[in-house]
Amino acid sequence: MPRRRDSRFLQGLAVGLILGASAALAVRRPPAGEGGWSARVYFCPEDGCSHVVIRWIERANESVDVAMYSFTLDSIGEALVRAAERGVRVRVILERDQVNQYSEYSRLRDAGIDVVLDSNAHLMHDKFAVIDGKVVLTGSFNWSLSADRYNDENLLILRSGDLASEYESEFDEMWAGTFGG
Repeated sequence: MPRRRDSRFLQGLAVGLILGASAALAVRRPPAGEGGWSARVYFCPEDGCSHVVIRWIERANESVDVAMYSFTLDSIGEALVRAAERGVRVRVILERDQVNQYSEYSRLRDAGIDVVLDSNAHLMHDKFAVIDGKVVLTGSFNWSLSADRYNDENLLILRSGDLASEYESEFDEMWAGTFGG
């Protein structure tokens, strides 16, 4: 005969499974395809997040909008310069407090890329890019060597025009210097 403690554990487990299943049904994922979305997650350092970012920048045809807290990784800076050279509109917002001798700020500006420093009185701690108004790259991953090779980080790729539009609206507010509007 099971002990009373085991019985309580099984009851709790059953309740947890029921609640989990209910939550899963309440948050329905739209079907992939038109109006749908897809997501993929990468973890650094083991998944080589910088290479994933560069591949998406290389796929851009129209635009790449970036809001990045810390951006010191030369390889991604070079990918943005190449994108601009092939006619992709590239805009970058960087956190003012993170611009230093290691930052990609000067490289991008010198290449003719539109780069602004965040004018928010507080930290701009975003880490996202919108590619062609359709794909969002976001997560904890700063575009830095430490984030790419040493830190535990994540990079989420969201393929959704609707989500990209939300991020693009936020980007445009920051670009215009308005916050929380």
